[in-house]
Amino acid sequence: MSVELESLPAGLAATVEAHGKAVAAGDNRAVLADFLPDRIGQLIASADVPTPLKSAEVRTITDVGDGRYDAVIRYRKPDDEWFELRSRWVRFEDGSWRVLSVRNIPATAPWMDITGPGADGLDAPHWDALREGELKIQRCGECRRWIWSPRPICPSCHSMDTRWEVVAPVGTVYSWTRTWQPFTPESTGHLPYVVVLVELPGADGARVVGVLADADGITPTIGAPVRGDIEPPPDEQHWPLLRWHLENPLS
Repeated sequence: MSVELESLPAGLAATVEAHGKAVAAGDNRAVLADFLPDRIGQLIASADVPTPLKSAEVRTITDVGDGRYDAVIRYRKPDDEWFELRSRWVRFEDGSWRVLSVRNIPATAPWMDITGPGADGLDAPHWDALREGELKIQRCGECRRWIWSPRPICPSCHSMDTRWEVVAPVGTVYSWTRTWQPFTPESTGHLPYVVVLVELPGADGARVVGVLADADGITPTIGAPVRGDIEPPPDEQHWPLLRWHLENPLS
């Protein structure tokens, strides 16, 4: 373990170690007892844990401020392959240490199978542009109004002359939400993650939705500047993903 036991609050190291052993043993009752009572429904789907497991080893316990500690536990499968989970611990009202959040490592936001062009193909140019490393938004060729989400005609002047133009992937956070529930199978193991609605000044304030990268423990502020990076898909079955990054995540 990378942290001296003497530097940790009383009982934390022993609780974390016992928790790891309970996970490895498949002792669900003991594992659930380590969760904050109001987070049990969220946390049971926050990590993707294969079974069976044969061992658990606490790798690090790190003070992350505000009375919270991050523990990284390495689990081994019967074939000796391993994976790691990061659990965040806080002191509960009864004095015990409880899990506030847990996730797989690395903490990557999910690639959803529901991404890609809609059934009518109207937004296909947007997704095709992402494959080329560009963000394209629909725009009217007559009144020059930016249109998002895509429409068959301009909602302003009713022209059918709609085009797709490149927009710089920079903007500000208009709204955001932190998702704790596994609404798709792919999100299990990556919870929670943050979705942002980004306002694009380069497209007259058109707003696009995307996942905020590196948002574990981050609380975005409305109006915070963000930039988007277009990440290539992990395989041929998925589309590129526009992930947003806070320009100054520590502010």
